[in-house]
Amino acid sequence: MLIDQLLRLRHRRGLPATLLGVRTGIDTSAIYAFEHRRRDPRVSTAEAWARGLGARLIAVDTHGRASAAETAAQIRHHLRDGNRDAAAQALLQLASTLQVCDVLALAALTIDEPEPQGDGWTWAIAGLVEYVTARRGIPTPRWATETTGDPTARWSPWATELADLVDVDKVPEPLRRRGVLIEAGELDSA
Repeated sequence: MLIDQLLRLRHRRGLPATLLGVRTGIDTSAIYAFEHRRRDPRVSTAEAWARGLGARLIAVDTHGRASAAETAAQIRHHLRDGNRDAAAQALLQLASTLQVCDVLALAALTIDEPEPQGDGWTWAIAGLVEYVTARRGIPTPRWATETTGDPTARWSPWATELADLVDVDKVPEPLRRRGVLIEAGELDSA
């Protein structure tokens, strides 16, 4: 997770590993070894790496709550077991978590992109993250804004046939735009 964030930041900055090595004193081969998971950096190395990218490492207390990426993995597990209700409960738990945690925890819980599945569950998580971050006044992570969904899908976490019972006017725009039909009241009371 940390290495992924540092790697994404290096790529966003357009900074070659060689230049990062010059800035930080970290050998280029070590940077590549960390990025390809052949080695784990010490905290002091990760801190130097972050400084070289113009960033800081911080520890954020998430109180052990599941992140968006972890929730996606839980949902996949529940669906493999044939338990759609448990998958829907995991999605609602994420909604509750994101609405009650402080903004630093919210950012920490939504920064990592869930493994893309290209289905309603992925769209729902992205829409939920966009809905909550907008309401809380913090930037939406890029992965969430780039997960577009299918506005014609009429997808529901409970069952597609139940989507006809949803009042579309009560569905938050970030979800509706992705074809996910969950009313705001369900998310807010989760």
